[in-house]
Amino acid sequence: MHASLETYQQSLPWRGFGSDDLKTGVRLLETIELAKRAYVQHNAKHSVKWLAYDVDRASAASDWLDSWTAPPNILVVNRDNGHAHLLYGLETPVHDYAGASEAALRYLAAVDIALTRQLDADPGYAKLLSKNPLRSDRWAVVIVREALYTLDRLAIYVDPTALDRRRKVEPIALGRNCALFEDLRRWAYRERRKEQQYLSEDMFHGAVRDRAQAINAGFTPPLPHAEVRHIAKSVARWTWRRMSREGFLQWSRRRWSKALDSIKARARDRHDGIRQTARECPELTQADIAALHDVDQATVSRALRVYANTISDKHSSGGPRW
Repeated sequence: MHASLETYQQSLPWRGFGSDDLKTGVRLLETIELAKRAYVQHNAKHSVKWLAYDVDRASAASDWLDSWTAPPNILVVNRDNGHAHLLYGLETPVHDYAGASEAALRYLAAVDIALTRQLDADPGYAKLLSKNPLRSDRWAVVIVREALYTLDRLAIYVDPTALDRRRKVEPIALGRNCALFEDLRRWAYRERRKEQQYLSEDMFHGAVRDRAQAINAGFTPPLPHAEVRHIAKSVARWTWRRMSREGFLQWSRRRWSKALDSIKARARDRHDGIRQTARECPELTQADIAALHDVDQATVSRALRVYANTISDKHSSGGPRW
């Protein structure tokens, strides 16, 4: 067996959904039986090891070459119509259980959405099941790249604007999880402060779950109910314990303090750079330094003010005006 296929087999969930014919439904199977099915759940629960893309075109096996995108690790092609699943393996899986890194999940979703667009893959693909590359008797299997990817490596191939963290995540592909989480938590934060409305954590959890289902109903296709319940439970538990009126005020103070520290640190770094330029290039005026650092002249003046008493006579009369 090829090393890439061994890696794929070893990463299959210990119990996952599989089927030989999707029209007859799927079954929950242990790994040994799962590996024998034509369609398999390629990722373990709450973990993403393989990014899968569904390309329903006769030229799916070669279209990725024209899109100038990352080469897939494995191509699994239907011999009858040419439709294919493109599989990209990650060196380190990204987890989405409670307490997992929100930043990593958002980064993963942004890369996944960008690749979906670049490959012109089906944006409605649920990404639960894919053609099984271990079944070469059923599918044509092509190993394109042996080395697995890091997210940073995959990100090189996508439009940088798609990775802007200020942009709202689109509710397609893996972005549905992030979109649901972000919309739900913002709603839950506001609701939690209505302390007279929710008499218990269970009551609040029920309201969050209902809201999550309403948001999910707007996705095409919607997330599985189990996934929605998991996200709702995580959001409700965290919000109930930390976002009471007093908890929200403390959280707001911490965020403001952290933001203020970051602003001060950036200002210190900028001022240090301005002062270094002034020391190394004494012939420059404040206007010149402002242009070099892309700041206004008042910023340069403030940065150099602390050195006013140490400026030489040459600089204060007839020399550069700083």
